[in-house]
Amino acid sequence: MKRRRLIYLVRDVLDTQVLDRKKRAIGKVDGIGLELRDGAPPRVAYFESDAVTAWRRFGRRSGRWAARIASRWRGPGHPYRFPWLRVRELDIDMEIDVDVERTPAFDFERWLREHVVRYLPGGRR
Repeated sequence: MKRRRLIYLVRDVLDTQVLDRKKRAIGKVDGIGLELRDGAPPRVAYFESDAVTAWRRFGRRSGRWAARIASRWRGPGHPYRFPWLRVRELDIDMEIDVDVERTPAFDFERWLREHVVRYLPGGRR
């Protein structure tokens, strides 16, 4: 039987590095979504990995500023949310069962490749 361990969301999860199934970095846990249930304690529904979510933690104004900048490369699917059920392992890093290349979490990297990196010497493949 697998032993349950007590997890403190802010201390143990927030700002943890998130890795995909191939151990590639996706980003950090910037937000935590809870499911409210009648007559039961809240349950973790999902985690968010998104720069705008991270900036909102500093205040509404910084969140709006970050959202305006991010609107240049964002497509649908932001903030990127992954369900708790996708978490494979939680230790120093959080490993989730997704391929980062197939998620909106890599939109900014794709935008950089297309608009910046390809123009640098050696940037074309």
